[in-house]
Amino acid sequence: MTGPDWLHFDAVAMRDGIARHEIDGPALVDAALTRAKDMQNVLNHFVSIREDAARLEAQAAQAALKRGATLGPLHGVPVVLKDMTPTQGDVWTEGSRLFDGRAATHDALIAARLKVAGAIVIGKTTTPEFAWSGRTDSPLWGVTRNPWNADYSAGGSSGGTAVAVATGCAPLGEGSDMGGSIRIPASACNLIGLKPSWGRVPFDGAANRFDPLAHWGPLARSCRDAALFLDVVQGRNNADIAGAPPPVAFLEGLAAPVAGCRVALSVDLGCYAVEPAIAENLRATAERLRARGVIVDDVSLKFPAEATATWDREWAVWLAFNYGDAAAGREEMLSPDVRRLIEIGRRVSALELRAGEWVRTRMAHALQPVLERYDALLCPTLARDVPPAEGAYASPPPDAEGRLRETTMTGMFNLLPRLPVLSVPSGFAPSGLPTGMQIVGRPGADLRVLQIGQLLGPCEMPEFPSGARTFEDGAQPPC
Repeated sequence: MTGPDWLHFDAVAMRDGIARHEIDGPALVDAALTRAKDMQNVLNHFVSIREDAARLEAQAAQAALKRGATLGPLHGVPVVLKDMTPTQGDVWTEGSRLFDGRAATHDALIAARLKVAGAIVIGKTTTPEFAWSGRTDSPLWGVTRNPWNADYSAGGSSGGTAVAVATGCAPLGEGSDMGGSIRIPASACNLIGLKPSWGRVPFDGAANRFDPLAHWGPLARSCRDAALFLDVVQGRNNADIAGAPPPVAFLEGLAAPVAGCRVALSVDLGCYAVEPAIAENLRATAERLRARGVIVDDVSLKFPAEATATWDREWAVWLAFNYGDAAAGREEMLSPDVRRLIEIGRRVSALELRAGEWVRTRMAHALQPVLERYDALLCPTLARDVPPAEGAYASPPPDAEGRLRETTMTGMFNLLPRLPVLSVPSGFAPSGLPTGMQIVGRPGADLRVLQIGQLLGPCEMPEFPSGARTFEDGAQPPC
């Protein structure tokens, strides 16, 4: 097989192929860099491509393999990281003109752990300014487009990473999720995307390490790759006094049988207006789980509609807290939306912010009896079709019955941060764009949601310029 053919494999298959000398590591990285440059011209998903550095690292990895060195679990595998995440010596702008030209002087913990595991970072990916939006459109880097249809958005805020993984530039990428920023682009680009339970991956990507909205997690084309990612990056380190859940053997644990597990199904969470095609795809995906031995029951769930406004308020405060000082006196450099949100965040009182705890409590009261009886909850990732890449992006007001007509159904679950939430592909809308399904687990049960998602198999990829698709005949390549 040639280098471009290897790009169809997932990270586990690449890792194993390199270790068995069946895949040439430097040739694999060369192919990944070529794909990245070709796709960049069409979809604009990178802020930097690390050509020279990645090639040198791939050669060093090959030399280590030849001399019989101990190999890490991602030895020689290409990965991408989001521009929100500092990696030493690389561009680090967070999508903002405020930080144009800045280079990181350190590795974030997640980047350091991926590198120690042997991963080769081939590039840094686009984000909207300060990761604020469910659509990746940066005032500094421009619009990132959907690989299934370039007229549409790749989702956000980890849209650049999603496009890189979906198009085969890398099998695995890092994203951050504070309101769905991993799950939204996963749904939009037909990928696996996981918001881990809070603390599973210690978060040092912002000044505040105790913010419950913030999660780092993987975007991947298979659940086993997402499991491998967690194996590498999970767990506390000596500098992390916030604590972390006990480590889990995720990749090994995927082999455990899950037939007979019970999951609940809610199309609308009791408060969303969901497009019929998305609801139909959700039910069809649930039927696929039933066919694999999972018990699926419809449940009546009533989340408070005001939870979305609660998340909006807390997100505005997050932006004001983390970037208000840096923007002071330079507000004209910010995008109008970010400027407006920072101004809103500065006006929120402590009592208004704490009022969000009552909304969280009502959500917990609604969901707790469901998760006591069921292993997980199934619901859509997006309630409406993927938005256009450019132009207006605003949710209509609630319908006549008071149901939310917002695009995303993700932010509510960031208000319940200990719950892991996995987005998996659920099919395609009449527009031809992908749809997604969320698998919401019990607190700390990241492995369980991955086990359920694993039953659905690997993700289909969009056509490459050559017309090739991933995984010949839809089958997973051999380990």
